[in-house]
Amino acid sequence: RAREAVVSTQSTGNTKQGACNFTVGISVIAFFVGIGFLACTYFWDQITNTVTRKYIVFGDMSFSAFWAFLFFVDFCFITDMWRKTPDAVKLALSGIAKSNLQFTIVCSLVCIFLLALQAYMAYKQLNEIQNDASGLGGYNDTAGFAGGYGGGGPFPPHTESAGGNYQSPYAS
Repeated sequence: RAREAVVSTQSTGNTKQGACNFTVGISVIAFFVGIGFLACTYFWDQITNTVTRKYIVFGDMSFSAFWAFLFFVDFCFITDMWRKTPDAVKLALSGIAKSNLQFTIVCSLVCIFLLALQAYMAYKQLNEIQNDASGLGGYNDTAGFAGGYGGGGPFPPHTESAGGNYQSPYAS
């Protein structure tokens, strides 16, 4: 009888297969979406459209915040399953099965903080894009003025001194 309990709880956490499936599901999806955002980061310098950059950063922020919530739900669910597991079953579990369950709980907890940090960093980046003084989302044209003046300003620098042939427009 105890052997049946051990077999049924080795990967399920107190005979609920849903806990294991939920953990694996959100982890695999988070991994592949993370690879997608990593690719966006790699090509970030080639993305010059501000709207596209905002959508990417907003998507990163939204996904990270939502997935942090899902990992929080997962952490609560798995921890509760482990808490409800009878002590006799916990003692009957092999060391590897017990370590796997405990490691899953710890990884869920770590993912909550990492994804919340990622959402916060994406929020800061989104504010940086929206508050950029040039209005181009961080794109700085360092090639200079088209007329060859340099400095990146839209107008050539003023070269006259205040003296000389300067006349105030308000002079009568």
